Amino acid sequence: MRIGIVGSGAVGLYYGARLQRSGQDIRFLLRGDYAAILRSGIRVRASDTSFQIKDVSGYRNSSEIGEVDLVIVSVKSTSNSELPRLLKPLIKTRTIILTLQNGLGNYEFLRSAFPGNPVLVGACFVCLNRVGPGVVENHYLGSVVLGGDEEEAPMLAPSIAQVLESARIRCRVGQDPHQLLWEKLLWNVPFNGLAIAAGEISTDLILSSEALSGLARGLMEEIVQGAESQGLRIEGELIERLMKETRSMGSYRPSSLVDFVDGKPVELESIWGEPLRRAMSAGVELPKLETLYRLLKILCVSNEWVRARRAIEGSPALADPLSRECL
Repeated sequence: MRIGIVGSGAVGLYYGARLQRSGQDIRFLLRGDYAAILRSGIRVRASDTSFQIKDVSGYRNSSEIGEVDLVIVSVKSTSNSELPRLLKPLIKTRTIILTLQNGLGNYEFLRSAFPGNPVLVGACFVCLNRVGPGVVENHYLGSVVLGGDEEEAPMLAPSIAQVLESARIRCRVGQDPHQLLWEKLLWNVPFNGLAIAAGEISTDLILSSEALSGLARGLMEEIVQGAESQGLRIEGELIERLMKETRSMGSYRPSSLVDFVDGKPVELESIWGEPLRRAMSAGVELPKLETLYRLLKILCVSNEWVRARRAIEGSPALADPLSRECL
């Protein structure tokens, strides 16, 4: 297959490199890492094996890539407004679009933007960090679960799963894409959120605190309620399994924390805002999620304000503006 990777951060580089290593024709849309990756390739440091892809087909513009059979979308949801422009040159009549994005709303956005193409959801249960230009660390192998609409998923998802499995990416086919996305929120909401809100800490510190681990579990239970408000069912045992798997990750810094520390936009609405709004529209209150969402919103605004002032004034440290701007 000719596969285009749109979103060459940790997720796109990791899965793209594994697929290229297995013999697939991979085309990466690159931005900031373009020169470094064309010079040195992509390096993956994984818990099962480490490897380097030296001969990378990287492009600055999607029009240079041309039409592909499969597009893997791994940009942050904060960049969705750019996706129609970025994807259009890659799309032909039956090009499959596979979104590996976090949160809610991305699947519906892509189906609306490209109504003539099949769209699949991939829920990635994996720990990845981009630690340098073209360098990705994998702390937990995890797996990918694929789903899509009732007509196309049974026909297309198994073939894509085979492609991923051939690249030593553990994969299985689920059913309802909305079910998969809510199940992914079960981890993303508490651990991405508390990593920021509790003082920029890693997952092991969340679990080592009785108060924070209890809050994480409470947030998970609210996500189960939110899913039920949408006619979905998440088994309670999944909470215990995710807590156990998170302990095995060690000192892991979730992607939202990395974005926050780097001064990049955080996927606030798709991960926390949208599930809260959908549950409230169904008449279900999620007080812990609502509190976390509002706190993260204040922190993200403050973070942008401080970094903007630092950029203007060249100051290494400025007083927190919350006291006079946000409260």
